[in-house]
Amino acid sequence: MKWSFISSFAFVFLLLPFGRAQAEDELAQLRRQASGKGTLEAYSAVCRYLYVVEEHPDMLALYADSIRLLGEATGDGRCFIEHYAWSSEAAFIRGDFDEGYALKRKAIALALKADAPDYVSDCASDMGYHFNVDARYDSARHYFRLGMEASRDIPRLAGNYRTMLTNYASSFLYEGQTDSALVYADRARLRSEADRDTAMLIENHNQLGALYRRKKDLEACIAHFEEAIRLCEAQGNWQTASFIYGNIATAYCDWNRPADALPFSMKAVEYARRMGNHQREVLLNINLGAILTRLDGRADEGIALLESTLAPLEALNNRRRLCEAYNYLVNAYRQKGDLAKARTCLEKLDTLAGALQTDAELFRYYAAKAPLLRDAGRHEEAAACYRRLVDMLEQGYRDTRDYEAYASLAGCCAAVGRTREAYHYLQTAYALRDTAFHDEHTRQLSDYSVKYQTQEKELEITRLEQAQLEQKAALLVRSIVLGTSVALLLMLLLVLLYARQRQKARLAQLAQAVGEKERSFLELQQQTEHRLTRKYLDGLESERQRIATELHDDVCNDLLALEMAVRRLPGTGDGTKDSPLGQLEKVRQRVRDLSHELMPPAFQYATLDEMLSDYVLHLTLPAGTRATYSSTEGVDWGGVPKEVGFACYRITQEAVGNAVKYADASCIRVRLSLEGGVLTLLVEDDGKGFDPGRKTAGVGLRTVRRRAEAIGATLEITARPGKGVRLSMTVTMGEERHG
Repeated sequence: MKWSFISSFAFVFLLLPFGRAQAEDELAQLRRQASGKGTLEAYSAVCRYLYVVEEHPDMLALYADSIRLLGEATGDGRCFIEHYAWSSEAAFIRGDFDEGYALKRKAIALALKADAPDYVSDCASDMGYHFNVDARYDSARHYFRLGMEASRDIPRLAGNYRTMLTNYASSFLYEGQTDSALVYADRARLRSEADRDTAMLIENHNQLGALYRRKKDLEACIAHFEEAIRLCEAQGNWQTASFIYGNIATAYCDWNRPADALPFSMKAVEYARRMGNHQREVLLNINLGAILTRLDGRADEGIALLESTLAPLEALNNRRRLCEAYNYLVNAYRQKGDLAKARTCLEKLDTLAGALQTDAELFRYYAAKAPLLRDAGRHEEAAACYRRLVDMLEQGYRDTRDYEAYASLAGCCAAVGRTREAYHYLQTAYALRDTAFHDEHTRQLSDYSVKYQTQEKELEITRLEQAQLEQKAALLVRSIVLGTSVALLLMLLLVLLYARQRQKARLAQLAQAVGEKERSFLELQQQTEHRLTRKYLDGLESERQRIATELHDDVCNDLLALEMAVRRLPGTGDGTKDSPLGQLEKVRQRVRDLSHELMPPAFQYATLDEMLSDYVLHLTLPAGTRATYSSTEGVDWGGVPKEVGFACYRITQEAVGNAVKYADASCIRVRLSLEGGVLTLLVEDDGKGFDPGRKTAGVGLRTVRRRAEAIGATLEITARPGKGVRLSMTVTMGEERHG
């Protein structure tokens, strides 16, 4: 199960190995146990370990294949689900996302068919995580919804549900839809509180802090980060607390308050150093160095600290953090006036820019590159960078100093002679700047207004107190008389109201009881009709299977015996198609085909699309008649429920059989489509048709209608004399099941 990665300091090191030698010993022990036991649990333990450390993808694929071989030997369906699940993770570790997606879809399809919610939950959660990493957020949310639906109301899967709900919110955050992200992040927080999952609750508060940081709500941002730290320190989780301290420091920097950010950043580094976690200390030093470069008199100290992180990051091959360090160095050297070193750092940054993934990283990159190009007189290139920043802002990205990007873009446009564009961007910059100052000034004026109004009200109260004291004596006597009268009237009114409310409540209860009984009767009637229909169809299928078995096992064998006996008689013919022997063989083959048509389709071995295609391909048709079959391409037909596929297959058999026997058609067309979660079956012919107003529905058509009703489908049969027959069945299956 992947953990959500939310802020600039994600929890990527929570599961660090204890040490290379110890990790290898643990892996070797798991492999020995798997070799000795040869069970699914033992093989899965090795795969799970390799999955967590995200190393040795070839070894992970090898053990996944061992699970497949075990499944072929034992017939255990779980083995095939786990084979595809672990094989997909090996592909993801190798970086082959297309293969990973394809294999994971197979695992999910098998898990859905086997009604295994644990596997559906795990695989859908991993699928959504990888789509988030791949910036395919709609697909990520589709699989998170699938996984949450499978996990809902199952206590043992509550942890999966909370993780997927949190990652669901993260997908909106990465896509820049901050409002939607806030809605689902708060739902995740409430669920974690209800389930008393402190670890996930820490993650939820951290996520909400990052979201309010984007919303420019510093107060709410810091409040959520502080709550996350309180929970971390209550549990002694200094590891996570160090990251959140770093997030608080980053938030203060966004509001151009580096002095306030400094103690939080230093606290984060102190915690990492106290735990002896050198890798984390390096990452947090990037943030601390960036803050120091923005403080008067400490820029050189910050630059030295940033440069000290470069070698460790290169050794770790952490390209994203290297980008972050070089990003801050470009800004620091430019502010210091050392443009040569700033350009050198920018060249390094350009070579690493392909590793940038999130909007925040890309925004930082262009925000560092654009001013340096502008200062060098390369206004066209600088304008292109500023335009990227403006595009991100207009697409929903939030930045506390967004007006600076518009103002700088206006300056670059003016420098190259595009005055109309410069004027437009400058107007936008002023509007944004005015908005920022307006919000601040409005808060200050509101404070002053509240204070002034409070003083005025205090003076007014003092003046009124004297007049009230004078009136109080006169009103006292009058109040006693009026009070007594009003009290009596109120008591009478309350008694009447109480009696009326009791009567209304009694009538409402009676109406509710009648309504519930009516609903219960309607539900019982519907359930009875559905049960009778299902019983009829089950009986029909049982009778078909019995007849098919007798035709195949008795009649076909008797015909074969008769054919062999006739062959031994002298002068019985040469066995050609028109001879008695040929006709007898033709009859036996037709009886055998009929027995196969009557047998129920085996959907566990083939999809509905494959079964219908095979059925139409092997139809025995009269001379001059042809049949065609087509279906929607690019659809995962394995996702069609078994009962829906079974009904479609039988309805197709009945409709095609009627066309062959009665329609005298030259062409029979069968079409199967699945679009937007709606499955449509179409069977039509160009035969002689019939008049529905005169023709009474036979047993076949009544059975077709019952099959459609059993799966909740809509059936439409159109026929006209000489115009053929058209049968259309439509059933809604919920979400799209595209491959």
